[in-house]
Amino acid sequence: MSKRVLFILMPYDFQDHEFNEPYTILKDSGHAVDVAGWNKDVAVGSFGLEHTPNLLFEDVVHDSYDAVVIPGGSASTEFLWGNDALHTLVRNFHMSGKLVATICYACAVPAQAGILKNKKATIYPTAEAKKLFEEHGAIFVKDGCVVLQDEKIITAQGPTFARIFGRKIAEFLS
Repeated sequence: MSKRVLFILMPYDFQDHEFNEPYTILKDSGHAVDVAGWNKDVAVGSFGLEHTPNLLFEDVVHDSYDAVVIPGGSASTEFLWGNDALHTLVRNFHMSGKLVATICYACAVPAQAGILKNKKATIYPTAEAKKLFEEHGAIFVKDGCVVLQDEKIITAQGPTFARIFGRKIAEFLS
């Protein structure tokens, strides 16, 4: 059965593999995928991948989706960290029993949203990211991809794990 998946894509410096691998896997698995951006312009990844979001972040209605996927990248600290509107969206997905999947620096989002408190998760393992986890009560683990089946949360460390991350999301949705 096809599910509806929402990707949140930064306007620039998103991590190309962290977006493209899961996006392709989910599309190839038959899921309906929308990509929300901060504006209608072409989003450009750190390695030059271009993708035009088909809706604006401000127009997202979480009830329309079964999952939210947030890729990371170097612009995460600018667009994702400390973004109250995004944290609210993630909390709404979680409280509605929908999947929240993040990778790399985007794993800060569910931590800051409060849904990783006292839960094992992973993030790109810089001192700054691990400190953020600690400040928000998330329990950092070195695993490349962490699936909290009962909590409906998936976190992955970075681009090396993008394909595994995409597969875990597809498995979860099936």
